[in-house]
Amino acid sequence: MLLKLLERSPQFVRFGVIGVINTGVHALVLTALVELAHCGVVLANTAAFMVSNVFSYFMNAAITFHAPPTIASYLKFFTASLLALGSTMLISGVMAHLGFHYLQGFLVVIVLVPAISYLAIKVWVFSGNKA
Repeated sequence: MLLKLLERSPQFVRFGVIGVINTGVHALVLTALVELAHCGVVLANTAAFMVSNVFSYFMNAAITFHAPPTIASYLKFFTASLLALGSTMLISGVMAHLGFHYLQGFLVVIVLVPAISYLAIKVWVFSGNKA
């Protein structure tokens, strides 16, 4: 039912829903690594990014942009995602340096980074697909 509803939604809504789900994947990995494995926040965010990036690519290719997954488009997607990773690491590092809890930094990340990602992915990675 969710897939049918998403198919009828505008592209940015589909991207947003997948982003919310993907944020959950990222948060789960991040929290598990920090709380259970006692990893540092930067390392945990890096691992969470890697796991969620692959998930996000396949979901967005299929549902948001109706594009076949290819190595070439994944490499573009990954490159565009590096901008998001850089933003995530910068925000996380600054927030930690300022003494905020890592989840407060993560909240700032989930507000700012998706807008940057959507523009880069829409314009560069999947620009030839009219979803």
